[in-house]
Amino acid sequence: MKRILTIVLQIFMITAFAGALHAQSAPKEVVIGASVPKNGVLAAFGSYAGWGYKTAVAETNAKGGVMLKKYGKRVPIKLVVYDDESRPELATKNIERLVIKDGAHALLGSATPPLVISGAVVAERERIPMVAALSPIRAFLGANKAGWKWTWNMFFDELEMTQQQFLTLNSVKSNKKVALFTDNGQDGVVMGMLWGKNAPKLGYEIVYHAKFPVGTSEFGDLIRRAKQAKAEIIIAQMITPDAIALWKQMGALNYKPKAAFFEKGGEPVVWAKILGKSAEGTMVAGYWHPDLGYPGAKELRARFEKDTGELYSQHIADAYAAAQVLIDGMERAGSIDPAAINNAIGKTDKTYVVGPVKFTEGKGKRSAALPTFMLQWQNGDLEVVHPKKWATKKLIYPLP
Repeated sequence: MKRILTIVLQIFMITAFAGALHAQSAPKEVVIGASVPKNGVLAAFGSYAGWGYKTAVAETNAKGGVMLKKYGKRVPIKLVVYDDESRPELATKNIERLVIKDGAHALLGSATPPLVISGAVVAERERIPMVAALSPIRAFLGANKAGWKWTWNMFFDELEMTQQQFLTLNSVKSNKKVALFTDNGQDGVVMGMLWGKNAPKLGYEIVYHAKFPVGTSEFGDLIRRAKQAKAEIIIAQMITPDAIALWKQMGALNYKPKAAFFEKGGEPVVWAKILGKSAEGTMVAGYWHPDLGYPGAKELRARFEKDTGELYSQHIADAYAAAQVLIDGMERAGSIDPAAINNAIGKTDKTYVVGPVKFTEGKGKRSAALPTFMLQWQNGDLEVVHPKKWATKKLIYPLP
């Protein structure tokens, strides 16, 4: 009996010592860093992304933090977020600061390709895993011909998205003449090219294509050319301030298309707030809606609107999910080792608030495409109008 007790006591002491050793070596906190646009022309997107990141981290910390098996305990997460002011060069500096000064163990992306890619370049160089959203997949993949190794992206595929405008209008009558308005940002270049390819395949004609720099505010001559080409359909890819200026000037010049799609620029609530009734019936492609039935989707919208007093945006969902994907990767890795976290993220195969997320191999490696559909502003809210199986309201056509 004494021998048994001695053995049991030794085992207990060894286990306790090992547990104490693990606890001592565990970090006091896990640092996750992000750079988002709190100011500048992309501030609306940054506010949604920041809320999504903060909410996901808060949920994890409410449980005691991220579970790290290596240390046998939960470790609180410290989320450090800097403002890149919608400037790519500042996004680069912010990520460098997060890695070098703040000791970030992992990173979350900014918003739109210029900002996301600027931060991802640093993440690659410093070999720190980053999970990004809010950057269309082909623009993201095309920015690194050698292939990303430490950065993961979940958003829509531009090839699929640039078909939705034509598919949406197949159910109504138009002259099928389209005027494109695309800026010189990565989104504008890639999507402009894809709309040009997709239009004839789906029975539409691009009768005019206006190309201009980001930040353009005067569109009078471009509008006259689109009007002279008798385009009944407008498709634009531009930032929100530019898109608002374009739509206002179209009204002033009495140009009344039957359908108008404003990708990127027409999505934030500021679009509807500033334009008021003239925003009614304008459309923007979507990848998330709270009524699609994904787990926690309706609750996420309600939580955002309660927290902020503002109408939700679909960007709260992909940002929230990106943070969850990163945290889940950390828990599967069981440690703060960057390579282990990076490897674990690659094995993601789970349904989140945005739907199923699984990163692809091969040509689209390190990307997860979210399904696309068409949203339309109706009575101050975004409703799904295509495809019919997901529709929350009927399509308003032609424009009021």
